Amino acid sequence: MTTRRRLLSLCAGLLITATALQAQGPVTFPNPASRVLTHREQNALVTPWISRRFDTVLPGLMSRTGIDMWIVPTREYNEDPVFRSMSPLTYFASRRRTILVFYNPGGGRPVERYSIGRFDYDKLYTMYPTTNDGQHEGLRKLVEEKQPKVIGINESDAWNHADGITANEKRRLLEALGPVYAARVKSAELLTVGWLEVKMPEELDAYRHAMQVAHLIIREAFSNKVITPGTTTSQDVVWWMRQRVAELGLESWFQPSVTIWRKGGNLSTMQGVIQPGDMLHTDFGIVYMGFSTDTQHNAYVLRPGETDAPQGLKDGLAKANRLQDLTMQFAKVGRTGNQALRDALTQATRESIVPSIYCHAIGYHGHAAGPPIGMTDYQEGVPVRGDYAFLPNTWHSIELNATHAVPEWDNLAVRFALEEDAAILPDGSWDWVDGRQTEFYLIRP
Repeated sequence: MTTRRRLLSLCAGLLITATALQAQGPVTFPNPASRVLTHREQNALVTPWISRRFDTVLPGLMSRTGIDMWIVPTREYNEDPVFRSMSPLTYFASRRRTILVFYNPGGGRPVERYSIGRFDYDKLYTMYPTTNDGQHEGLRKLVEEKQPKVIGINESDAWNHADGITANEKRRLLEALGPVYAARVKSAELLTVGWLEVKMPEELDAYRHAMQVAHLIIREAFSNKVITPGTTTSQDVVWWMRQRVAELGLESWFQPSVTIWRKGGNLSTMQGVIQPGDMLHTDFGIVYMGFSTDTQHNAYVLRPGETDAPQGLKDGLAKANRLQDLTMQFAKVGRTGNQALRDALTQATRESIVPSIYCHAIGYHGHAAGPPIGMTDYQEGVPVRGDYAFLPNTWHSIELNATHAVPEWDNLAVRFALEEDAAILPDGSWDWVDGRQTEFYLIRP
């Protein structure tokens, strides 16, 4: 079976897992203009989510991928990429060496989860106690007790999220297993991707709140509260955004950016002092409740006497909105990222849009596990990962740009870049997590 057919076959099986999730009771989130959740409040939500994901998401994934034991060694400050999605907010790193083991006994029984070492991570795991350096001996005993038929480890060439085991950890793991069980080891790449990709409905409710916070910070940044035209620089705005995130007790997963487009502009004018008549662009993401956001929005600095952006800029933004619509139109459940890319680019060109599409999954990581729709340097399709199909209960960052010649700027070709997070709902339909930008933020001169 080819890699593409194997991916599609697996996705078809995972559909059952993704569509079977049901939301728990609703949670009321605060108005982000008033406050964000305290760390204590966040942990009170996140820890039960993890436990429920182990009970509802993981069993189907292990069955579909044919892995009855999943072993995830993780060391302090050298954690596997899946670790943060499996540990409460009270733990900032793996404690020493911890070996997480998930065993699916089958027959509809719950997946057993073990922490081999000295920590149970707030009782999310059954601790299989060992001395501080005896984890591999404990692993061998547990494996001999459970006698798994197929053992999965996080080793992958195509999926960076599923490539967490180091050369040293793999060597020591195989030595501990011995030749009989070592022969049963295979890559758990698609189990790992599925675990990170599929979300529960209550997580989406929380993610909407996180997006509201991210959008609020952008609105503040692209306002006269922060920007005084002729004085404020693009880097002033960048560092204001970074500091605002820190003051809220949240994290940034990348350094924000603010760039400038202006009449007669070129690459040398992409940063500097913000002037009336400039179009501003930001790329901004926060981490809140363990979820990453990713947003690109645009603002216009009014000239004296103006009340709106020039029509040419508004037309360019509208083309980028149309490209969003086309991308989501062709990215349907069961279709692959490469299929969506091909069809969206083809239709955009027919509509005289100059497109570039580079969407990615989002959630526990900013650039998360799931099907990409192109990359900036892969506009003809992404090898291997682009042949993975879309699933319900997954989140995606619709990231793209449309290039448009602006008449008021002597037909300067301007890139109108947008990025907005969206969810595929249980019924397969798309929904913006917190709306999308269709009008410029306006900054007074």
